[in-house]
Amino acid sequence: MTKKLNTILLLDDNPATNFIHQKFISRVDCTEEIVTFQGGFDALDYLGSKTKKALELMLVDINMPMMDAWDFLEEFQKIENPHVKDTKVILLSTSVSASDFEKAKQIPIIRGLRLKPLTVKAVHEIMDEFFPDIDLTE
Repeated sequence: MTKKLNTILLLDDNPATNFIHQKFISRVDCTEEIVTFQGGFDALDYLGSKTKKALELMLVDINMPMMDAWDFLEEFQKIENPHVKDTKVILLSTSVSASDFEKAKQIPIIRGLRLKPLTVKAVHEIMDEFFPDIDLTE
C-alpha cells in the first residue's frame, strides 16, 4: 500500500476555493483525509480537540474576514494537541505582497506562500518539497 499523509487541512473563507483545492489534492491522491473550514474559529476548535490523527499540512488563506491567517496562526501555535505539533503551513493568497513574505519569515511554522488557486502541479510541488517519501499518482 502506498504511503500517504494522514490529514491535510484547507482553511479558506471561499467555499468554491476549498472545493477546487480539495479536488486537486484528491487527484494527486496524497492524503487519507482532507478537512475544510471557512473560518479560523471552527478550524481551531477542530485542531484543539477533535482531531485524533496527525495533521501534516495546512493550506491557509491569508485574507479572511473575522480572523485572518496571522491571527489564526497565532492561536494555532498555542494548541497543545500532539497531533498538530509538526504541521507544515503554506499560506495562500490571490496576490502575495512583499509585506506578506516578510511577515511569514517571522513565523517559523510557515513553510511557504503560494498563489491561489492551487493546481495539481502546485500540489505535486508542495508534496515533493515537504514530503518526498510520499509516492504520488499522476
